[in-house]
Parts: sequence; C-alpha cells; structure tokens
Amino acid sequence: MTESEDRIVYTDGELEAIRKAHALLQDAEFCKKHKLFDALQAKAISKRHLAITALICKSRPEEAARKYIEWLQGLADWGIGEFNEDQLTNPPERSNHYLGSYKLTGRDVHGTCIFWIDGGTTIPNDTEEEKMSIYAGIRYHMAVHSDARTAREGLTFIIDVTNQPTKKVGNERRMQSCYNSYPLRPQHIFIVGASRIVRLAINALLLIGGLVSKTKILRRIKFVTLDEVVDEKSGGTVPKRSLPRHLKGDDLEDLMTNLTIKEDQKNGGSNLTEEQLIASWVKHQIAQIPFPDI
Repeated sequence: MTESEDRIVYTDGELEAIRKAHALLQDAEFCKKHKLFDALQAKAISKRHLAITALICKSRPEEAARKYIEWLQGLADWGIGEFNEDQLTNPPERSNHYLGSYKLTGRDVHGTCIFWIDGGTTIPNDTEEEKMSIYAGIRYHMAVHSDARTAREGLTFIIDVTNQPTKKVGNERRMQSCYNSYPLRPQHIFIVGASRIVRLAINALLLIGGLVSKTKILRRIKFVTLDEVVDEKSGGTVPKRSLPRHLKGDDLEDLMTNLTIKEDQKNGGSNLTEEQLIASWVKHQIAQIPFPDI
C-alpha cells in the first residue's frame, strides 16, 4: 500500500456526517442529553478530531457527536475542555517522553494499523505529568487513525503487560477511565504477557472504564502470549515482521516515510531512540489528516 493510498480523502457521505455531528455538538439539547452542561462553540470543536471520530463511528452523526463528547469528558479531570490544533501540531515538548508508552509497528494481516501500548511504562501520580501523557495519547491515537483503511475499518489493539511493574502508582484506574473514552473500533484486542492476577486486574479496569460495555467488544479480548499474537492459526493478526523494533520486527521501514528520519538513518540513525522515532512518525502522520470542509 502506497502513501497516497493511505491518505484520507473524505467521501460526500463522510463530509455530510461530519457536518451533522458538528451541528449536534452546538445543539444545547443534544449536549445536555449527553451530560455536557453547555453546547460547544464552533471554534471549540476541532474539525480533524471530529472527522476521525466520525470515520471511526462509520459516519453515524449522532454516535460521532456522542463519542466526541465522551472523549472530552474523559479529559475533564485534567482541565482539558476542548480539542485544539496545538495539541497536535505544537504540543508541550515534555509530552514526547510519554510517546514511549506506545510502539511503532508494521500493519496487521488485514493491512490496518496496530495500536500498541507498552504496559511497562508508568505515569507518575502527578496531575501535570498525567496531562503530558494524555497529550501523547491523543497524538498517537490520531496518528494511527490517519490511515484511511484503519479509520474506516478498525485496527488491532494490543496491550503488552509483559514488563508491567508490580507496584501500583495509584492513578491506574483514573488513567484507564480516561483512555477508555477515546473513540476506537478494535477488530482484535490482545493483552500480552498477563499473569492470572494481572488478568483479573485488567478486566476490572476495562469494565470500570467502559471499554468492554459492549458484548461484541468483550468477545474480542484475548489474553495471549507473544507467539499467539503472530500465529494466525491461533487467531493472531500481527505478522512477525510487523512487531515493534524491540521485538525484532523488521517492517518499520514502511513507516519511515518522513524524509528527516530517512536522512537520520543514513547518518547512523539506527541509534535513534524509540521516543525520537515515534515522535517523528506521529508528527508526520498527523500532518496527513486533511481538514474537512464543513
């Protein structure tokens, strides 16, 4: 799949759905129904965030507007009351550190992107640090969904808890509730490397956060080993070549479309940190998301 084929070009139907969702977010009655005290002002609605949300919601305006509101509500504890372009194009530099919570991968067997979370990364129980991690999560979410097929068809969602710390920080439930508010349409959900005790804890977090409120989503969650993730006979959907770099995946060159990264690699860029690689990739992918004409 070429980069031009990856790029989103909104259909007439998608644009109409985005416009209707945009109007609903400015409707006081609709917002009140969904526990938003005030209707949103047009200037407070990010067109690109809403567009991606609408595509994830299969161009259903009411569902897209509701999910957009839920997404905002999930950020309220950190004083984030609206989405804006700065979150994507000019985020606090500190937030790049928390991009290390995510991984660069190739594509799954269906040609869609993989949303890979490294459960071994901890976030300090500090409001400002949590906020920086949220900015990183929003950017990674948008970058993964900048691909046309992924935004329209869903993705493979992986949480790798192989190296998850045993000691709790104290903000796990609060952060999980926030993450679960993000609009997602996972076709497969793999939780890798979880012991029985960790499985019980993860199930509790997911249920509390609402990610598995739908039975069809619950059925897609599988606790697996890394080998099972790449074994199609066991229901795995990740080719071995598409694994993250630290797991010896060798398909990442397909993602290195950013010319700066390629030039760095020519000059010994193989030593670039994962944080630097993913920050460059995220920046590049977000730039590919077109502003919808609404």
